[in-house]
Amino acid sequence: MTPDDLRAAIARDCPHRLDDYDAHRGVFEARGWRLGPAFIELWRREHAIGSRPRVEERIDRLYQSAQNSRFAWRSRRLLAKAARIRHEIAEGLK
Repeated sequence: MTPDDLRAAIARDCPHRLDDYDAHRGVFEARGWRLGPAFIELWRREHAIGSRPRVEERIDRLYQSAQNSRFAWRSRRLLAKAARIRHEIAEGLK
């Protein structure tokens, strides 16, 4: 998938993430960095999450709960749960 293909997929499936994609891409281009495999992989994952509103909302709730928790152990547990969800999605892309 090329950066332009990925941008088109984000625009189609999760347009609310398009500004983030464009800003990130703009930073790379301004610094003369190549939009290589790491950039593509990151945004493939973000597209996979952003195009599933229920999953994206669940991850957001976990992050918010972790942020609002008074207990570090609970925050770590919530962040680990969000990381597992993100990992499962990434594994599904392989």
